[in-house]
Amino acid sequence: MLDFSGKVVLVTGASGGIGSQIARDFARCGATVVVHDFGLPDAAKALVKELGAKTLLVDGDLTDEATVTRIAGEIKAKFGKLDVLVNNAGASPNKMPFQDLPANVWDKVININLRSVFLVTQACLSLLEQAGKGRIINISSTAARNGGAPGGSAYSAAKGAVSSLTKAFAKDFCSKGIHVNAVAPGLIDTAFYGNVNVADKYAERIKGIPAGRVGAPSDIAGPVLFLASPLADYITGEVIEVSGGLSMMA
Repeated sequence: MLDFSGKVVLVTGASGGIGSQIARDFARCGATVVVHDFGLPDAAKALVKELGAKTLLVDGDLTDEATVTRIAGEIKAKFGKLDVLVNNAGASPNKMPFQDLPANVWDKVININLRSVFLVTQACLSLLEQAGKGRIINISSTAARNGGAPGGSAYSAAKGAVSSLTKAFAKDFCSKGIHVNAVAPGLIDTAFYGNVNVADKYAERIKGIPAGRVGAPSDIAGPVLFLASPLADYITGEVIEVSGGLSMMA
């Protein structure tokens, strides 16, 4: 098991399926976890209760600069540093034809998936530098490379930018001792796809996945923890697709 004792980790959007699993696994490996979500849904409160004393719960809209500055200030006041930042917060609207996509919906998707990464990273950069060997892991998507499903142009565009930004950050922050990578999930069984049985709804798509199954949140959390660990000290600027082999088929 990896050891993150003494490390402070911020996971944004931590009440969702992938975010909560990442938070759990870091806590299980000894880290102090800063659990973020907007509006503090019951799932976020339950997660903090589950993880125990070594957590800090923070609330706020990550598309708002003042809010993000306040959250970074809370982390600084409590811990004085940040070792790992996981930019996981994201959202996608119901899919719709591009010609019917309202500009305000486009802006919302770009803001939560991309602007939040910019703002949170910028606000936390000095804390990551203070920690020494800081690590940033962005959660992108295979849609960044393949354009995603029809009707998902805003989401795929935002995640494409996140993947590109990962490489730009890696170049900019390497001199500060900060490594930046991304994990790009494929089809993962979470509420992201709505209140449905993912295996049933996407049965035909799953037939094309070489691994023969839909992914689980733990399949994403594992690579995230690896990238945050000393095992990945020579890795930066990479986007690791986790799709059960589907990426090599398309």
